[in-house]
Amino acid sequence: MHSSEPIITAPMLLALILVSACGGDESATAVDSPVASPGASALTAERLRNATYEEILKSAVTLTDGRFEGEPFVAGAASRPVVTLAPDIIAGGDLDGDETEEAIVVLAHNSGGSGVSMYLAIMRDDHGTPDNIATVSLGDRVRVSAIAIDDGRIIADLVEHAPNDPMCCPSRQVRREWLFRGGQLVHSGPESGSEDGRFRGQLVWGHESRSFTSCDDGREGWVINDSGDELVEVYDELTSAPYQPMFVEVRGEWIEAPDEGFGADFEESLRITELLRAENEGFGCRLDLEDVLFVASGNEPFWRLQVREDGVSMRLMDAPGEIEFPAPRLSGQTPHIVFEAERAGSGISISLERRRCVDTMSGARYAWVATVETAGRQFRGCAAEGIQTMLGRSTAASMR
Repeated sequence: MHSSEPIITAPMLLALILVSACGGDESATAVDSPVASPGASALTAERLRNATYEEILKSAVTLTDGRFEGEPFVAGAASRPVVTLAPDIIAGGDLDGDETEEAIVVLAHNSGGSGVSMYLAIMRDDHGTPDNIATVSLGDRVRVSAIAIDDGRIIADLVEHAPNDPMCCPSRQVRREWLFRGGQLVHSGPESGSEDGRFRGQLVWGHESRSFTSCDDGREGWVINDSGDELVEVYDELTSAPYQPMFVEVRGEWIEAPDEGFGADFEESLRITELLRAENEGFGCRLDLEDVLFVASGNEPFWRLQVREDGVSMRLMDAPGEIEFPAPRLSGQTPHIVFEAERAGSGISISLERRRCVDTMSGARYAWVATVETAGRQFRGCAAEGIQTMLGRSTAASMR
C-alpha cells in the first residue's frame, strides 16, 4: 500500500461486537495496536471522539468522549439510540488529491436490541474543526478488521454474514473499496462475496441492448440473465416501448463482458441470478431506503410502512398523520419472519413471507408478501428489503 498511514487493526471494536452479539466468544482477544494520528491538527483522536457525525440517525449526533446517547424511544423505557466511535480504527490519507489528509473512522449504532449497525465516516479538517463530509453504512454486526487509505481509495477488510450464518456471528471475510467522488463514497474495485450481492438499477432489455445501470454509482454493464424466464416476462409486461428502462432490484455478480456480439461493447457484465423487485411506476432509484430494514405497502385503502432498527412508522390514507412505534422485536426465520412493536395502548405485528408478490395497482413485483395487524385492522400488501440489508447482509439476508 502507498499511503502514509498503516492499516489499523480493530481489537476493541471486535471485542465489543463479539461480546454483544455472540455471547463473549474468546476469539475477540487480539493484540493491542496504537491509534493512528491522521496527521492533521483538527483530526486528532481526541477531537474525533468529540466530533459531530451525520447520516447515522435522522439528526446529526455529537459524541462526548466517543459516545452519544439519545433520548429513550418511549418515555421511561430503557431502549435508546447509542452511537460509539471505535477508538482503535482510524486511518489517514489524501482521498481527493488536494494534498490535505482526511481521516477515516468507524462508528457503531445500537438501539437497545441485539443489532449493531456499523458505519465508515470520512472526516476533514475545516479550519480547525473535524467535519464529517461523507458516511457509508457497512451493515448489521459486520466486523471491521482493518481500514486504510491507499492511492485515494478507502480499503476495508470486513467479516460479513455468509448466506447461512446466524445473525450473531458473521464468518465471511471480504475486502471492500470506495472512492470519494462528488462528495459521496462510491464502491470501487473487486467485491468478494458478490455472488450474493444485491443491485438496484435500470434494466434495458432487447435484442441489441441488454444493459443494467446501477442506481448507486452509475456502473453499467451487459446483462446475462441466469434468473429464468420471469425477468423477461416482467419486462415485457411492465414496459410499453422497446428498450424502455425499467427499475429492478436483482441478485447477481459483476463479471467480464463477452468477447464478441453486442455485449463486447461493454467493459463488464452483470450476471443476474434472481429477480427481487421490478417496477415501472414508482420511486425506483429515488426511493430512500437508507437505514431501513423493510418497506411495505398495499392498497384499498392505501398504506405504507417502514421497519427500522430503531422503530416502525406507518401511514394510512384514511387516517391523519404517521403512526410511530419503538424498536421492533424480530422472530422467525426465512421464509417467514415477524416484527412486533408496542407503544402505550397499541401494538403492531408485521408478518413477512418470502415469496413473489404483485402490487394490485401497478403490477410491480416484490420478493416479500406483507401482512400487517394493528388497532384491530389487518392490511395486506408487498414488501422489499432496505439498503441496510443490501449493504450489510443483515436481518432477512442473513437468515437465508
